[in-house]
Amino acid sequence: MPKKPSNTQKDLIEVQQLEEQAADSAQKPLNFTPKNQPETPQQIALYDKAVFTWIAPEYIQHPKSKNWYTIAAVIAAIFVIGALLFGDWTMALAIVVLGAVYLYVHAHHPPQDIKITISKMGIKVGNMIFPYTSIQAFWIIYHPPHVMTLNLRVKEHFFSDVIIQLNHEDPVPVREFLCGQIPEWSGKTEKFGDIVLRLLKL
Repeated sequence: MPKKPSNTQKDLIEVQQLEEQAADSAQKPLNFTPKNQPETPQQIALYDKAVFTWIAPEYIQHPKSKNWYTIAAVIAAIFVIGALLFGDWTMALAIVVLGAVYLYVHAHHPPQDIKITISKMGIKVGNMIFPYTSIQAFWIIYHPPHVMTLNLRVKEHFFSDVIIQLNHEDPVPVREFLCGQIPEWSGKTEKFGDIVLRLLKL
């Protein structure tokens, strides 16, 4: 009599079938909203079968001193005055509004802790699901304690890249596993704009 497939073999067959289904629909735009995520509980459950999982903040909010706020206010005032001298009321108003919005968000909407799950099917970031078929490449930037991120280049994504904070997760086994799933972008470094924003604590 033929042997019954083991639970591991069943999982691999199920994963392969779902990946083939995802590949068939890869040409469709991915909005990463609940409507476009896996619909059945069985599909969603596969993304929760964690190979790695950890909790991390949505983004890093750098602590700022009183001197930082004083210098920022002086620089903003200089730009506002310069815009007014050149008669650019729109620019002056935009600077004031952006400053007010930044202060409000910084004070009332701190980064939330979210659950990161890496499974055989893809990567789940909070409520967003990224199948491996939708990820073009990944790279890890690890320069503790300043930068510790897992970065994804995702097809049809409305943001430029997906940046995942590694927090205290060991990047070595994460990288080794992902190298067997999706291409690694070797030599990729932190963007210049991200470096400037980090140094300015924005």
